[in-house]
Amino acid sequence: METPRSTPDVSVLLPVRDAVDTLEPALRSVLAQACARFEVIVVDDGSSDGSSDILREAARRDSRVRVLSMAPRGLVPALETARAAARAPLLARMDADDVMRPGRLAAQRAALDQNPDWAVCG
Repeated sequence: METPRSTPDVSVLLPVRDAVDTLEPALRSVLAQACARFEVIVVDDGSSDGSSDILREAARRDSRVRVLSMAPRGLVPALETARAAARAPLLARMDADDVMRPGRLAAQRAALDQNPDWAVCG
């Protein structure tokens, strides 16, 4: 049974397809977040370029990374798969060719906490 302490505050949804050139910096930037309790749900949407190897290694090194694999179906199905697997009450979106600033998740969480009527924060 999961305890409240082990439940993440934020689930980062990261769809991936053939992102071998940008995936490692993207993952490093997410894992360097100041927000301590988060998970990264990566959906490998049928990659054929070595992205899957990078993802397996990242999940092996860091328990916050969960990798789900599926046949190529596109961005929306990949995001829906990640959303369905999310354990946190807050969702953050990340692309495999982007880099997060170190305080992004903490700043967005603080903004949402201070503004309970907000549903989205960017």
